[in-house]
Amino acid sequence: MKLQVLPILFLGLNLLPLEGHAETDAEFQSAVDSAKAWLNAPAEDRGNLEESLEAYGGDIDLFFEALRPKGSDAHAEIKGREVRGDTFTVPRLLERNEDHPFNFYVPSHYDPDKPMGLLLWMHGGGTYKPGKNVNRRGIGADPKDLEEGDFIAVAAEACHGVNFPEGAVPDAMAGRWSVPASERYLSDLVNEFMHRYHIDPNRIVLKGYSMGGIGAYNHAMRTDRFAAVGIGGGSWTWGTFDTMLNTPVFIWHGKEDSYWNAPGDCRNRMTDVCHARFAHEILTELGYDHVYVETDGGHNDVNRLDGKWFSPTDQFFKGRTGFMVDKFRDPYPTKVVAMTPRGSYEVIDPLTSGDPFRQAESLHDHWVSIENHTPGPVPVDHLVKEGQIKTAKSREEWLNFSAKRSRSTFQGARIEMENLGNNRFTARTLHVDSFRLWLHPRMADLTKPIQVSVNGKDAEFTCQPSLLTALKSFERKEDWGLIYPGSILIEVK
Repeated sequence: MKLQVLPILFLGLNLLPLEGHAETDAEFQSAVDSAKAWLNAPAEDRGNLEESLEAYGGDIDLFFEALRPKGSDAHAEIKGREVRGDTFTVPRLLERNEDHPFNFYVPSHYDPDKPMGLLLWMHGGGTYKPGKNVNRRGIGADPKDLEEGDFIAVAAEACHGVNFPEGAVPDAMAGRWSVPASERYLSDLVNEFMHRYHIDPNRIVLKGYSMGGIGAYNHAMRTDRFAAVGIGGGSWTWGTFDTMLNTPVFIWHGKEDSYWNAPGDCRNRMTDVCHARFAHEILTELGYDHVYVETDGGHNDVNRLDGKWFSPTDQFFKGRTGFMVDKFRDPYPTKVVAMTPRGSYEVIDPLTSGDPFRQAESLHDHWVSIENHTPGPVPVDHLVKEGQIKTAKSREEWLNFSAKRSRSTFQGARIEMENLGNNRFTARTLHVDSFRLWLHPRMADLTKPIQVSVNGKDAEFTCQPSLLTALKSFERKEDWGLIYPGSILIEVK
């Protein structure tokens, strides 16, 4: 029995009860109908649905396993070749990402019954050239490697048009993977391909180079969606590196990325190797999972080492081997850092007639959400760059550049939280007025009291798991891998 469901979140799903459900088909069907209606209803119309969702007594994990998109028959045979210039098929995703074509490749051995990983590739290029990416060669991975491995690759068009910040001058903007809409855009791509193919939501990988590498720094710091991130030839000025706690990264960069030979034979400092070296230094001090590969090459010939051709990205992904292939996002890490706003910040470019790198609020990380905050100074890493950053007219001008690490602050809020085990949690906050702790039975025994210490003050809470709470946890980011049936709202005093 296939249900006719709303296209917003449930396109093409086969919502039969899974084996192991204790409830009857009718009870399961009723819960599915209520969940669909609740997710698609405006806030003021949800109240009459919530009692039945709270009363649902089935296995919530199995419920979401049945509810989660696992592809459609319409796309199952589109595989074994690169598809160019395709567009979104889910209506609401197409509406907010119009004129954003993408290329993709599905391995010929794709099996609808087996989940695959998803690799999102963010191209370089710098300026506003809508449609150009669909004519680019490559989709972020060698098709031979994709055929050997178990990842679907998607090469999307960077944000423009409807996804641009207000006031930006399109032809002058080089940060199209870092604009505020880019996080939602990447999320939309994930959800689009989950409706097309059977994809593991905890095996999403992001990779970018040049402008895409700048965006990769930003998203590795900003979101909790990715199992791993590959960052090539990128740059940053301000960054919340400590928020990368649960996101392993692979950084590659050519030491001759910036060079000077003659006035017409030089490259600026926009993506100088100092950015990668300092990022590696910071991540090493933090003790975070990462790899740094520096080649002898430049920005456009990074594949050179010791005078020979060398592919640093083979160490990131090479079919069945590489940094990313064994990475799975853990929905229940023992420690999380939520910060708002967070991400990688560049300097304001007056050519854009605005600030394209102003970050939107970022209230969630895995199992913590900042509910209310009073902004105050929060520490961030700062790469202080002085001298000529853009194209120099002389060698002396090119040499007039320096970079050093520093610390700075911006106005925001931060919470660092740890699961100590045995139903005990501890939190340290900055400028947070209240936060929500999302819980899953894999994190604690939800039938017993939960002990939470906030800035040294202890409190005890009880938690009543429900399908309604699980739906609310999903709704935060429409992330099918971060589902928590229990929650506790905690006021910081």
